[in-house]
Amino acid sequence: MPPYDRVWFPLAEPQRHLLDRLGPGTDPSAYVSFLAHHVRGPLDPSRLRRAVDALTARHEPLRTAFPADEDGTVRRQYVEEPDAMPWELTVAAPPSAPLGTPLPPGGEDALLRDFAGRPFDLARGPLARVLVVRRAAEEHLVVLAVHLLAADGWSLRILLDELGEYYADAGRTHALLPPLDIQYADWAHWQAGRAARPESSLPRVPPRPAGGPGRRLRTAPVPVLEAQRLARQERVPLFTVLLTAFALAARGTASPRVRADVPVSGRDHPQLAAITGYFTRFHRLDVPLPESTTFRQALRRVRDAWDEAGETGAGTANPPGPAPADGVVPLFSYRGGDVRPRLRLAGCSVTEARWTHDAAKVDLGLITDRVGEAVHPMLEFRPAVVPERTAVRLARRFAEFLEGAAGDPDETVDLLAGGAP
Repeated sequence: MPPYDRVWFPLAEPQRHLLDRLGPGTDPSAYVSFLAHHVRGPLDPSRLRRAVDALTARHEPLRTAFPADEDGTVRRQYVEEPDAMPWELTVAAPPSAPLGTPLPPGGEDALLRDFAGRPFDLARGPLARVLVVRRAAEEHLVVLAVHLLAADGWSLRILLDELGEYYADAGRTHALLPPLDIQYADWAHWQAGRAARPESSLPRVPPRPAGGPGRRLRTAPVPVLEAQRLARQERVPLFTVLLTAFALAARGTASPRVRADVPVSGRDHPQLAAITGYFTRFHRLDVPLPESTTFRQALRRVRDAWDEAGETGAGTANPPGPAPADGVVPLFSYRGGDVRPRLRLAGCSVTEARWTHDAAKVDLGLITDRVGEAVHPMLEFRPAVVPERTAVRLARRFAEFLEGAAGDPDETVDLLAGGAP
């Protein structure tokens, strides 16, 4: 890809669709990724500050802003110099208290709620901030918040890996990491040129009215050892088995046809693997799953429908299309254990904190993370659109189908999950 001017440049198509969803009535914090970690050991906030500054200088999306035109529409973005757009890095501790004094009861929860609830200023940036909560002299909670416009799920792994490297080598005077071949602006320019050609134009999707406040609920882990065995038998990735269980769980009683939206990375060029930004696209699975089918039969239908969606470019729009008149199109997301973002800070022990910000980007979704030999599902839903009992039933049936099918994939699926809901 040739280089382009990175000061002012057009929106990439995924960014345009994301901004369409950030209309009045939406919860802006739903479009922010929060990464919380317990840190035990001699954490150095000034060293962390230098590492954050180095990361900001390396990745332009971390110092990009999205000002609106006179009519209120965002049509372009601009990149600031690193020193002009530093991240906010807050170290929270009781006022006038000795170093290491813990926060009063309820103080940490209040800090986290305030941190998560403060919206980012898209017009001025930056779109990332860090909160360090001092629990004791050598015990901290570190929370990184990054807006999706600056970093998608793939980007988060890059950010945490490189933040750890910069922290480990904060005293170096020369560049620790090799320069990036391209930046997000190059890809955005290429996107704009491709969309300008009639044969490859990308459809716009009207923004959907906001569905009110969202909820997020973690559900019980689901073992996947047997599901992996079935995946090997059918020569498909574990993802396809999980997607099949989700499709069956989402199948309604009025129609055997199942629709589900699935995010994919959207990084269709090798050079894009090392840079941050918002690349996410969605494939829409659209497959008939009649009653009295076995899980193995359903798995093969889902496999063929998914392969066809990828071959025909059904995932080029973001999102792929409006919801049908007869209901909500649920979202299914899966992250394997090898792509989960991990923070490493030299001299410290770092573990992921199980803190969940209660917000939702979609009317109904199930996000699954692979951890060891199980997947850990998280429900995301808007109660004004989907009642909590309906969302919880989806998660329960997903687990039932997955566990039952793994035991006997040739049994009728309705019997595996104990009948229709």
